Amino acid sequence: MTTTVEVSDEQISRVLLAKEDVSNRAVAQRLGISDRRVDEVRKRIGLPSYVRGRRAVYRSWKEAFTAQSEPVEGGHRRWTGTREKGGTPVVRHRTSIQTAYRVAFRLHHGREPDGYLSRSCEIPGCVAGEHQLDRVMREARMAGEAE
Repeated sequence: MTTTVEVSDEQISRVLLAKEDVSNRAVAQRLGISDRRVDEVRKRIGLPSYVRGRRAVYRSWKEAFTAQSEPVEGGHRRWTGTREKGGTPVVRHRTSIQTAYRVAFRLHHGREPDGYLSRSCEIPGCVAGEHQLDRVMREARMAGEAE
């Protein structure tokens, strides 16, 4: 015969708050409950989702981008964050990953880029939003129109 142990939200909260950065799995195993139940309580009490390892959790794309890049002379921006295996700078926010170039473009221009992006400057790897050009902007330049 199996016995079901009732565990209150308060008990789960105490275990979550007793130790910094404790995983849902660790709490669930300790209390004999599901990971999902721990996650629900975590959200209810306003704790951020547990992220495996030491990866920072950002509240917005802007915060993630700004924390992983730094301004350099001439209005350029250097990427200091994570890169894909091929070297492309990437921004992670919640469960999504985008290139730093696309995030920079969207933050600076207030819209999604149309097509692929290219740089208007000659600085390799510059992720400044104002230095990213999409298809619409490149076509306007080729037509001789001012941006």
